Amino acid sequence: MKHSSRWLVIGSAVLAIGATTLPAPTAQAASAYDIDCKLILCLAGGFPAGCADAFEHMIDRITSVPPKSPIGLCLMSDGTPYDNYDVDYGWLSATSPEAFSCPEDKQLHHEVRNEDYRTEVRAFCYTSSISYGAGDDGTTVYFGKSAPERHTLRTHIVVEPGTDAAYSPGWQQWDTGVQYGGGVVNVITY
Repeated sequence: MKHSSRWLVIGSAVLAIGATTLPAPTAQAASAYDIDCKLILCLAGGFPAGCADAFEHMIDRITSVPPKSPIGLCLMSDGTPYDNYDVDYGWLSATSPEAFSCPEDKQLHHEVRNEDYRTEVRAFCYTSSISYGAGDDGTTVYFGKSAPERHTLRTHIVVEPGTDAAYSPGWQQWDTGVQYGGGVVNVITY
């Protein structure tokens, strides 16, 4: 099944919200009652333009005290909850290389040092390197250095799991501006 066909099936199932009360779809911010439905579609679509409110809603939910699941209640037009999706997420610590990414033409250098109750992370992207010497006497010179993209959250959603219309974009990573876990970490990028 083509990607666009999946979206048509998923969109039809999820966006039936308000179909009985709205005469036609409008390009406005999602109301409180349907923001979770919008979040399902936006998360599956990688939060394209027009999904900033859904992204912020998800971040508010997972950073609340106590934390809630990323997606709340999505009601369909007949009042039944739409829950035919599986969602998973996790915070990424700067001490993990998964918290950074580089363009396809570059490699990631990720180094963690623990000294005097302090953790320091050094991360940068580079195109090539040359090593001189060996062991503690060796040194490496990196070329084409640039700052990596930082990620703090990792998400995974499957919409309509176990059906022919099942769709998942795979694991996705986001910079939420929120740091979690790992204590005090000093992050140094190029």
